[in-house]
Amino acid sequence: MTYSVKIYIRCFFCFGVCKGGTERRICKRRPARGVCRNMEKVIFKVLDSFDISLIKKIKKLEVQNLGASAAINEWQIPVIIRYGRFVVAEDTSGDIIGVCELLRGWKDPASAFIHSFYIIKKYRHQGIGRKLLQFVIDMLKASAFNSVSLTVAPDNNAATKLYLNEGFEIKSVLKNEYGSGIDRYLMEKML
Repeated sequence: MTYSVKIYIRCFFCFGVCKGGTERRICKRRPARGVCRNMEKVIFKVLDSFDISLIKKIKKLEVQNLGASAAINEWQIPVIIRYGRFVVAEDTSGDIIGVCELLRGWKDPASAFIHSFYIIKKYRHQGIGRKLLQFVIDMLKASAFNSVSLTVAPDNNAATKLYLNEGFEIKSVLKNEYGSGIDRYLMEKML
């Protein structure tokens, strides 16, 4: 089953919202910047099928945004799409600008785990990550999940702040979680 929703992101500077299809307004507070970047339509989708070109695109995004050592590969991407949940944010041209990969808990089937969450660099700090996370949380609630957890690097201040602002709590510090000296916060949100 494919879920999708079209949303309009509020402008970071003027907080206006485009209300007319593909129409865009000039930012009132920063007119020199021209059209608000955030006014573009963003579509969130749960992927339920794939082809080799999509897998290649996602693999490239994984490496660019997470680094080669943390990126999932062409063997793992189809598994998450088929047996987990792979949620993407797309821009108006259909390009993937954000990703959230989810797994169901084995010990508690009503819990979910966010394996990866990222927005590509040029779309960061525009509210898209917050909207993607809210979309995922709403999807989990509608599917009767009672909690969602994730790990994040303690020095990733922007991501940690986002998660805290969306109701996640730091449950523990996982020492050497991904190798020697690679610690992670374990964060959880009750739904």
